[in-house]
Amino acid sequence: MEPQIRRRKPWKGWSDFTGWAQDFSLKAKVLGGFLGVAILVGLATSFVGTRLAKETILDRARIRLSSDLTTASFLFKTIQENLELKLRMATNSEKIREAIQQKQIDNIRNRLAVLSLENDLDFLTATDDQGRVIARAFVPALDRRDDVSSDSIVQKAMKGKSSAGVRLISAERLKAENPMLEKRLSEGANQSGMVIEAAYPIMAEDHLVGILYAGIVLNGNNLIVEKMSERIFRGEKYKDRDVGYVAIYQGKISISTSLKSKTGLALTGLAAGEKIAETVLQKGQTEITWSNQDSIEYLSAAEPIYDHDKKVIGALEVATQEEPIMQVVDRLVAAFLIIGLLGVILMGAISYFLVKWINRPLEQMLNAARRAAEGDLSHEVPVIARDEVGELAATFNLMIRNLAESRNKLEEWGKQLASKVAAQTGELNQAREQVARVSKLASLEKMADGMAHIMAHISDPMLRYPGADEEGSASSKIVVLDSDEEVLDVCQRILESEGFEVTITRTVEEALSELEKDFFDVIVADIDMPDITAQELLKEIKYRQPEILVILTAPFKLTEAAVETVKLGAYDYIPKPFGPHQILLMVYTALQSRDMVARTRKQHAEQRAETIFQRLPVAIALADAAHRVVYHNRAFIELAAQDGTESVQGKTFGELFGVDPLETEEETGGSKWLKLEKVGRTAKLYNFKLPEEDLRVLMLLDITETVIKDQQADVLKAETINKAQQVIHQQMRVAQEIAGLLGETTAETKAALFELIKLAGQLGAQR
Repeated sequence: MEPQIRRRKPWKGWSDFTGWAQDFSLKAKVLGGFLGVAILVGLATSFVGTRLAKETILDRARIRLSSDLTTASFLFKTIQENLELKLRMATNSEKIREAIQQKQIDNIRNRLAVLSLENDLDFLTATDDQGRVIARAFVPALDRRDDVSSDSIVQKAMKGKSSAGVRLISAERLKAENPMLEKRLSEGANQSGMVIEAAYPIMAEDHLVGILYAGIVLNGNNLIVEKMSERIFRGEKYKDRDVGYVAIYQGKISISTSLKSKTGLALTGLAAGEKIAETVLQKGQTEITWSNQDSIEYLSAAEPIYDHDKKVIGALEVATQEEPIMQVVDRLVAAFLIIGLLGVILMGAISYFLVKWINRPLEQMLNAARRAAEGDLSHEVPVIARDEVGELAATFNLMIRNLAESRNKLEEWGKQLASKVAAQTGELNQAREQVARVSKLASLEKMADGMAHIMAHISDPMLRYPGADEEGSASSKIVVLDSDEEVLDVCQRILESEGFEVTITRTVEEALSELEKDFFDVIVADIDMPDITAQELLKEIKYRQPEILVILTAPFKLTEAAVETVKLGAYDYIPKPFGPHQILLMVYTALQSRDMVARTRKQHAEQRAETIFQRLPVAIALADAAHRVVYHNRAFIELAAQDGTESVQGKTFGELFGVDPLETEEETGGSKWLKLEKVGRTAKLYNFKLPEEDLRVLMLLDITETVIKDQQADVLKAETINKAQQVIHQQMRVAQEIAGLLGETTAETKAALFELIKLAGQLGAQR
């Protein structure tokens, strides 16, 4: 017959689960509970931690990408500013101005060609004051004089102001400007190119004589985006591909990009994602989204590109590969899971040993109870712990001892009962014949009484069974001296954006006047000023404010003069033309250098003051409100300490000198003589209170030697006066005796006696 297998019934509620759990041992239930809680906590922690870590990493990636987009936008704007600056420098050329005024077309074209090649310009054109083309850098001869006055950037230059921006220019005009540009435009019915264009007026005696305008075509110009990508991603690679790319879109199609295929060719002509097209190109807002280019997922950020008329004509995009980001996320998730698994294993091991340690005395008590049930009452449970389990083990041992004692008494009482029964049986045998029935009943009665007595004693220890019912300044001022309005505007804008207080001046006289009115920290001065050399300018500045930091700006032709001026005391110089970041970096460096020198001088002064204070021959100490010494110099130790090495810090003046001058002296300053009984010295005391501090300064001038010498001089003076008085008294007595012998005192004698008496009185008073 096969044994029946007990099958578990399906759980229908908590009671079914608890009923099923009752079949397991206490050790298994406790260990299972600990492991279940540890697994649940580990899974919950890993799930929440990985979600938070993933979101945190993605947020940081978005923030970094947004910062990279800002950097790319700044570089893009810098290209515009540099183009405008190059045109300004070109228009300052006297030769170009004279050539335009004299209509020297070949000379103008040659100079434009040289400037275009030197400054990497795609086209450079000169027009007259009406916007009609005079000469183009890349066109040897003009078939006709085109009119570009309809160009909004050129229009602003015609009004005497420089202008720069991004524009869409038709392929026909670009071909007219530079025939080589047609090949860089994308194919299409409405061909046009995205161009960074700038225009600058050419002035002669405050009259407009012409205009220079230039442009950099962005179509196919991968060098610009590659420089941006190198600046942002610094050549970082992932799986032999660039970790990110920069792209410029004209409409929805990329016209230049640093994204390369596996063969190393730039992937231009890529379409923008739907999100970028909708948010950036249509709404004119910045967007961060996921995109797919060349079968690779990217996290990209894009912002609109506006033309000179504030219309969206394209987008600037910065993107980084998704896989490196998700790889970091996967590593972090794996680390969380491994840590969670190790935590569960560690929790299981701790739970196992803890349950085993707690369950050991329970198993020992169970074995002892089984042996007691079999009749062995000699086995007790060892009591190790002092907790509830230990107390239970001690109580169990007490119960076992009581049971053993009760059994021993029961056996002794049984033996006594047997002897009594035998004695009664003998007596009954002697009277068997007479009182057989009575004896038998009596014996049975006694036996019943004895058994009741025994049962009562057996029940007593059972009634005593104890278990039966029972987790922590004002901004720097800067003056800028330059005759160029553009330089002044750039300096003022970049410095004021960093919180500096900027004053701009256009002449040397105006700058020196400002230096006489107020104090400044830095002056940024152009040494190419009329009627004054760089050395003379530095001398005039330092004469008015010797501590001011002088930063010079110098064109290439005055580089040697700038270097010589720096040797004479200027901080440094910046060659022209310079970018906004250069002047900002130079100002910050100069201010930091000045602060460092000031701190070093302060430290040296404090060390020198401390050295002088310790070497002063006068004993000086600072006392607190309790008249305890809190600070002192070496002379004070030599005066207060017997051997000159004993510590005096924290002691009162009474403990050091036997007298406390601050107990009776009013704390209003002053001086007095003080006898220091404990050290046997005499000193002159000066004391005064430190302003705004609860401290007093005491100066003790040791005058012991001076007092001793004065005392010796007083003794010698007293001896001299005594001798003089003795001589005078003798002379008086002689005069009196002579007057007595003569019998009368003459007027001369009285006068002499009067003088002697007066002298004796004066000597006595002095004594």
